[in-house]
Amino acid sequence: MVSLETKLIEDPEEILKNLQIGIQMPILSEFHKYILRDFKIFKAKAILLLEDKNICGFVLLFYENRKLLNFGYFKTIDDEPDKISYLIDEIIKYAKLNNFQQIKGPINIPTVIYGWGFMEENSNSNLFACCPINPQIYQSLFYKKGFKKFLLQYNWEGILPRVNPWSLKEYNFEEYEYFNPKNYEDFNNLKHIFLKIQSEYLPSSSQVTPGPNLVFDSYAEYIFEFGFNFMIFFIRYKPTNQIVACGSFLPNPFRKNNKGNFDSCIVYTWAVIPSHRRKGLAMLMYGATSIQAWKYKIRYGIGPVGSNVKANMELGKKLGASIGRTYVVLEFTI
Repeated sequence: MVSLETKLIEDPEEILKNLQIGIQMPILSEFHKYILRDFKIFKAKAILLLEDKNICGFVLLFYENRKLLNFGYFKTIDDEPDKISYLIDEIIKYAKLNNFQQIKGPINIPTVIYGWGFMEENSNSNLFACCPINPQIYQSLFYKKGFKKFLLQYNWEGILPRVNPWSLKEYNFEEYEYFNPKNYEDFNNLKHIFLKIQSEYLPSSSQVTPGPNLVFDSYAEYIFEFGFNFMIFFIRYKPTNQIVACGSFLPNPFRKNNKGNFDSCIVYTWAVIPSHRRKGLAMLMYGATSIQAWKYKIRYGIGPVGSNVKANMELGKKLGASIGRTYVVLEFTI
């Protein structure tokens, strides 16, 4: 008779040692420092699922506040329903014992590398940053345990069109200046503005990463290590000198062209303060950034968009992308 039991581990290095069990994307050594930082920031723990004393499953647990328990890297080695169900029960049991009010996930910190959500049916399964891979049995078993849909996200995917925003007749950008930070230090000086605009004006459905202010420095360092300064961008309104919009692309370190260079990215986020919306600033940010991406031979992109963010859904269509992957993030109320 098969014997299942669990073991809770708290040491970040031990969690990292077993992390690969929880995800089909590779845990590369060059990402270890970013992973460990997030583990320490969010006081991460992990539950190991054991079958006859052998590890056969894994889930990461972490929190920003004591009301909400996040989970990520949820997987069993053989995807067997009984083991998946057992591990789901252990998450719920842990949350109740520690007085959490809600559970949400999967969220795979650092999300700028490993993303979030369970992949839905008919999604592309090639390796790409921020795009976990899993069979659909996982979310179906979570639903049976009482989890509900928190977020449905579409990943627009395709050739990254190069757009010159200043040549678009429907917009006039004379009063706006697009610019990039010169380096990490320059970006750090703009940190408070970036965080303020993103936290206040990004749609709530797009704010999945916990504690963005806590992980800002680490995520910025990641972008500058594997990407380029143009992947961070701001829009200044010239008459007042106020920064009114900002956003970011992310590098995709998992894919290279035949010359060994990174050739793709994630069109990750942008936000515009309300008084400057409907002026084409999303197209200004995308277009000006796409021109620089092409200079660096980056020609392919993925753009994650919440299913209810209509403006970004329309922009994806306008840019000629198609929905290549769909993800669902789940929640459970205790």
